[in-house]
Amino acid sequence: MQSKNRKRRISMFLILILMMLLNIFTLSMSTIAEDDNVLTSEADAVAAITDSVPPHIRLAYERSDQNYNGWDVWVWGTGAKDDNIDFTSLLDGRAIAEIGVGPDAERVGFIIRKENWTDREPGGDRFIEVSKSDPTTKVFVKSGETQFFTVPSVTAPEVNDGNAVIHFRDKQLYLQDEMSRIDKVELSILDSRYEMVKEEENERFVYTYENLPFGDHEYTFFVTMDGEEVETEEQYFSGVVSYYQPEIVISGTVSPEVIDYRQNAVLTLDIVTDDNVGIRELYVDLSELGGENKVVIDPELQAVSIAVEHAVTAGVKTLPLTAVDAYGNVHAGEASVTVKAREFSSEDDFDWDEAIIYFLLTDRFFNGNPANDDPYSVGYDKNDPGVYQGGDLKGITEKLDYLYELGVNTIWINPIVENIAYDVRHRDDPHITPYYGYHGYWTSNFSELNPHFGTMEEFHELIDEAHERGMKIMVDVVLNHTGYGLKEADGSLDDGSIPHFPTDEDRARFAGMLRDGGSDTVRGELAGLPDFITEYPAVREQVIEWQTQWLEKSRTPKGNTIDYFRVDTVKHVENTTWMAFKNALTAEMPEFKMIGESWGAGPRDDHGYLRSGMMDSLLDFDFKDLAREFVNGRIQSVENRLQARNEFIDNTAMLGQFLGSHDEDGFLYPFHDDTDKAGKLMAAASLQLTAKGQPVIYYGEELGVYGSANYPYYENRYNMPWEQVENNDVHVHYTKVINARKQFSQVFSKGTREMLAGSDEAGYNVFAREYAGETVIVGINTKNEAAEVTVAVPFTVGEPIVDVYSGERVTVDDNGKVTVALPSIQEGGTFILTAEAASTDPEEGGEESETPGSPTPGGEVDETKEPSSEHGNSLRTSGPGSISGTMENGNDPANELQADQMKAALPNTATTMYTYLFLGLAFLTIGTVLYIVRRGKERLE
Repeated sequence: MQSKNRKRRISMFLILILMMLLNIFTLSMSTIAEDDNVLTSEADAVAAITDSVPPHIRLAYERSDQNYNGWDVWVWGTGAKDDNIDFTSLLDGRAIAEIGVGPDAERVGFIIRKENWTDREPGGDRFIEVSKSDPTTKVFVKSGETQFFTVPSVTAPEVNDGNAVIHFRDKQLYLQDEMSRIDKVELSILDSRYEMVKEEENERFVYTYENLPFGDHEYTFFVTMDGEEVETEEQYFSGVVSYYQPEIVISGTVSPEVIDYRQNAVLTLDIVTDDNVGIRELYVDLSELGGENKVVIDPELQAVSIAVEHAVTAGVKTLPLTAVDAYGNVHAGEASVTVKAREFSSEDDFDWDEAIIYFLLTDRFFNGNPANDDPYSVGYDKNDPGVYQGGDLKGITEKLDYLYELGVNTIWINPIVENIAYDVRHRDDPHITPYYGYHGYWTSNFSELNPHFGTMEEFHELIDEAHERGMKIMVDVVLNHTGYGLKEADGSLDDGSIPHFPTDEDRARFAGMLRDGGSDTVRGELAGLPDFITEYPAVREQVIEWQTQWLEKSRTPKGNTIDYFRVDTVKHVENTTWMAFKNALTAEMPEFKMIGESWGAGPRDDHGYLRSGMMDSLLDFDFKDLAREFVNGRIQSVENRLQARNEFIDNTAMLGQFLGSHDEDGFLYPFHDDTDKAGKLMAAASLQLTAKGQPVIYYGEELGVYGSANYPYYENRYNMPWEQVENNDVHVHYTKVINARKQFSQVFSKGTREMLAGSDEAGYNVFAREYAGETVIVGINTKNEAAEVTVAVPFTVGEPIVDVYSGERVTVDDNGKVTVALPSIQEGGTFILTAEAASTDPEEGGEESETPGSPTPGGEVDETKEPSSEHGNSLRTSGPGSISGTMENGNDPANELQADQMKAALPNTATTMYTYLFLGLAFLTIGTVLYIVRRGKERLE
């Protein structure tokens, strides 16, 4: 009886389970039947699968030791979550990280690092191009290798000169990593079939159909998989490839028609076609001007700024033009420009590549007019570092003689336009320190001068007085964003409790020009600052007009005006805007130049902004690290890189080498406790000031002053300590070396570089700079002991040689060598040798830190607050602004997690079809019930 009851209960339990499964199945079918989006075709099914997968990057990281413990991926520019992304699974021996991206994300930066930045993969900042065709971008990275592989997108059929390249990929199989299951694909077109080439690594098939006839041609694919052949339609595009051959005539005009190597000109294309056909690509060959043989011209603008390399001879130069139409046909044309010899207007006249730049924060430099200290009656407490300190344009004018005697010829001042007037940290509780837009990067009105800095009359006086001394003025400009509180929706934030918050009138100035959030590198907000939608032509034109108007507004009665722009946040604005901006400035003033700030750019990666009709120069974010390596004794490797850098740049594509800035810790900050830190700065300055490129000296650096970029205090944005000028050895050193560079300006700005003596072991470097038959030999010591250096020199035997740094003289011996005393690093560690006939003693004067990821609210941008991966020194640990010291290589064996352990911790990536889920659940349930029945029988027996 007991056995029968047990059997009855088991039977009822089985019936109940089956009824539940049937009910689930019935409900599922009912839901599908009632759904308006019933899948009625293969195309619908594929689209549904694709739409169900959110856009993301799947990064597969492979280590030979299979030890992934503590590693993650630091990402930025995702348009989603910019932060550290953990590896969450293991597949085929690779750790997998799923990185979400926003709908507008195009290029995502990443660094693979170990927790707390104790280790990182080589290659610096690396970037992933987000797939344009699939929701999943597949990336494969191998430990120790800088190059990585991204599975390419599937592109629409592309016709080039009548040859059509067509790709095939199955969307569903691609998302499931099962493209390898396909045995064969044939392209069916024009009543014939052609076997396609399988690209295993690219997860696609490709075929080139040669000599495609004119017309519109439909095509499909025959796919063989698991022994079965199925005809399938194109899953990504229209399934039609078109080819026509329209008539297109391309020509161009150059304005000005005659230029020298210090000027730019605008090449404007004239494209005539009867068919109104689209243009796929435009480019110009600038080889005859010393430029690239394929410089892209934006089809939207059909114009580009061109430059002349200084060694190009005078005469008429031909510029071959190429247009590629929408069907891949190539059309040729040409333009011409006349190059003339450069004429110097005065002894003080200098070329763009000869600029010696002094960067100062106007508010922190010198107070020349106390009447403008508080124009909005805010009531600043100048003991707070985040408020205006009183420096102004009048103050710079009063210190021009100091700068002239120092030897600089270009003064870079932060943005001069009106900024938002409220404390962006007003909501802090407790309120530690206020923070205002004293730096100038939070514009509220691009047409008005910041009243804290003075009047237009005072600005005109500065420009005239600087030009009187042969100095040029460089103004910082921002085209990426405005200040906080200026989006249309920001009016709701003002309840009347925020003093000096932007008004509706302020916001109306930017109506329709600002995007609504986002974190994409280009089409997103940086540090939450309202971002201009510059991809809209009307917005672009207005933003450019606001900047170019300052050339005329700044023009003095004497005819002088601003000479150069330093351009903020270049990498956060699309290229079309930069080309249009350069064109507008060139049209206004052909000799006008720009140096751009693209965080992380350097000689190994100019981010595409040089020799491309955009920037004339870029700030070199690599140089400060090279200088630190050099003063720590890595002589040979630094010299090798400086020689390569020397070859990379010329007057049309320059780099500005800097040691410190308002956005970064001072050069000496890592050497804070070193007793020889002043010597290290002097050696680094000698390296900087004798290298090809544009030296950029951050104010106070020449006095040995430095600070931390510790937001919101920013100790690196100190008030200029004028009391420290007198009897300052660092200042004397800077004055000597800067004036030596000024004296041999063309040698240092244009000359070759060759190492003559030195090594890591010796601790010094001796190198020659030569241009047009003139040679200068530089020695730099990194040791605390002086050295006696004997070196072969390219001077005549018996010729007197002068060290313009010390004033000492030596003679070339019979072996063509000189023996020179090289001071210790504490005594400047420098000699600068040249033939005495060419030398006069230099004058002696008497007197960018970031935190990775989302910035602190209220932190200004360039104030750019890039991710730390784009900043060589700030490395995040657990929270914003926290810093890790020296990187440690190697792993602690006690903490290592081997691959077999990781398999238990991380699930393998599943690729099974969702359609099997129901059956799997049913089998599991039935199996469980059968097991219970069997156990029951065993007990009864």
